[in-house]
Amino acid sequence: MKEGKFGGGGQGQAAPAPSPKPPPPTPYRGLGGEVEGRAGELLSPGPPLKSAKTVIFTADDFGLSEVLNGAVVLAHRLGVLRCASLMAAAPGAAQACSLARGLPGLCLGVHLTLVQGGAVLSPGRIPHLVDSRGRFPANPVAAGWRYFFQPRLLPEIRRELAAQIETVLRAGLTPWHLNSHLNLHLHPRIFPLVVDLAREYGVPGVRLAREDWRATLILAPDRPFAKVVQGLIFTLLSRRARRLAQDAGLVYNDHLFGLLNHGRMTEEFLLGLIPRLQPGVTEIYSHPALYPDPELRRWAPRYRRQEELAALLSPRLQEALAAAGVEVSDFRALSFKKQKPGPGPQG
Repeated sequence: MKEGKFGGGGQGQAAPAPSPKPPPPTPYRGLGGEVEGRAGELLSPGPPLKSAKTVIFTADDFGLSEVLNGAVVLAHRLGVLRCASLMAAAPGAAQACSLARGLPGLCLGVHLTLVQGGAVLSPGRIPHLVDSRGRFPANPVAAGWRYFFQPRLLPEIRRELAAQIETVLRAGLTPWHLNSHLNLHLHPRIFPLVVDLAREYGVPGVRLAREDWRATLILAPDRPFAKVVQGLIFTLLSRRARRLAQDAGLVYNDHLFGLLNHGRMTEEFLLGLIPRLQPGVTEIYSHPALYPDPELRRWAPRYRRQEELAALLSPRLQEALAAAGVEVSDFRALSFKKQKPGPGPQG
């Protein structure tokens, strides 16, 4: 979707009937201490697993376009892609859900949308949040300030985000992590709602956006001031969010790339990142596509989507990861790490 300081959508539709809600997240250990399990079991506390280097490759905006959906399938089957973040109200969301049902190894997340897109609920259900066509604001900065200074919007925001999660659940899919378009979920008013919804719907993971702007600038030195400022802002937001995620027993990534060099996560860039990865879990997200169709060009005309797809398919990247001893994983695996065998969240 369109580039902005917080980082796409579809037509609004009538609100669906409520669906059964799954139990709280399954227990895990690895990025936190002792947490309560689904069936009441308790894992013994242990030191965080920080010595190894793990990377999660995620495709955002799954459902925005059929050519993006096709790239997700290709990169998952033949490349390093393990996760995809689905936009519940996007034009190609129905196709994305159908494809995801045929990819049991794909770790699906919900790409929560509150800007530059359409809502799941009808305008009558969230009258202060969308326009008469069911569209969210297009300007992410203006929307962020509005969400901060108008607390009356928070009940409608929660209602809409819950509907987006329920849309994925009703499609027979299991969401394992939550993030958002332009990373707006880290907004100080919104992240507590996201954590609450993750626990309510049994979604065990959430994205944090702590990017090493120094490493990014070495590999992509353009726009240094903007990258430093944006990197520092999201580091501060992620610091607060990390505490809330820990308290809620959610799993999360320690580091991130894709925020400051969005739309240009090419093979060259990723190969340069590997020796700069820090211990812990690093999520790398991109927006691949088979080609830039009109819908994708409308939102982000400068994104190098075919190059991002080529990077995810690159044998050189896979060889470099193996040579560096970097494990490729996903949020589902993180949520089960060091735990007793048990069922995952129910879709």
